[in-house]
Amino acid sequence: MAEENSVVEQSTALMKFNRDKDHYILGAGGLSTTNHMATVYKANYVDPNTGIQTPIGVKMFNLDKIEDIYSLTGEILEAEAFDHENTVNVHCSFKVKDELWIIMPTLPRFSLRSVIRSSFPKGIPKKSVYFILKQTLKALDYMHGKNKLHRNIDAGCIFLDEESRVKLAFRSLTYEENYSNESPGGYPGWTMAPELMIDYRKGSSKASDVWMLGLLALELFYGGIPAFDFQEFQFLVMGIEDEFGILKKKENINNRRVLGSSTFTWKFGFLWCFSKRGKKIPEELGEFVGACLSRDPKKRPTTNQLMEYELFQKISFEGEKSIAKLNKAWKYS
Repeated sequence: MAEENSVVEQSTALMKFNRDKDHYILGAGGLSTTNHMATVYKANYVDPNTGIQTPIGVKMFNLDKIEDIYSLTGEILEAEAFDHENTVNVHCSFKVKDELWIIMPTLPRFSLRSVIRSSFPKGIPKKSVYFILKQTLKALDYMHGKNKLHRNIDAGCIFLDEESRVKLAFRSLTYEENYSNESPGGYPGWTMAPELMIDYRKGSSKASDVWMLGLLALELFYGGIPAFDFQEFQFLVMGIEDEFGILKKKENINNRRVLGSSTFTWKFGFLWCFSKRGKKIPEELGEFVGACLSRDPKKRPTTNQLMEYELFQKISFEGEKSIAKLNKAWKYS
């Protein structure tokens, strides 16, 4: 029998968490991080019946500083209903005076984006890219199966837990400050899905989530989007579509328009974008990215269809082993 007040690592899947702040010991393990809207603590939840303590994370939002309370509460309620091994689920949430407390599993202090920028500026190993993409795709497929959207997929929303499982979190549940110079998706505004760029009022969709999945693949493999402005990005997207046959089979290449440039010009620009990063995208990854970045949202595959791509048929046990280096970088960041 566990001793009273002992700290036990146990599954929280079937646990019910009390919405009383007196059952949470804050700072047990130290302050994790803070920003202008919220403070995150490592903490322990004390079971009122057994006295057993379970490690958790508590994110406290200052209600007076929340910019969009409706979007925040919407994401929290959705995350409370999630039950998937690759999503960051919320145990419960409640108000304490002028704060909103979010009770969730413990996460590393830094996201995958922070680890890439500090330790893998030229991109993470290929096998790690494939493994992380597949696990992220599983999480997104689960969300889309419930008719829920993520809207902000990028490496800043991805974490590895203590068991090296890939976790996709909503932006509001991450521990890091949002990047003010980037779009809601965490990337430069000129990388936004074409349909949103034309009319942002239409709102996000499953297809725009898939677009961001393509951007994520580039960020993982290259350490960032291999383009520095809108024109370079257009060259990049057009080049990927042509190089890997995404549009060649479906459209007449002469009907393409890229800022009035000729086919030779945009293809040269595509190769130049990649040359700056020092490595060429593998064919199977290029096919995946090209499909995700189809400019016509109706032609982008669903998450379920993406699972059948060759990229994910090559993943083996080596894929899991390949993230050990990443996990080590996480712990020492």
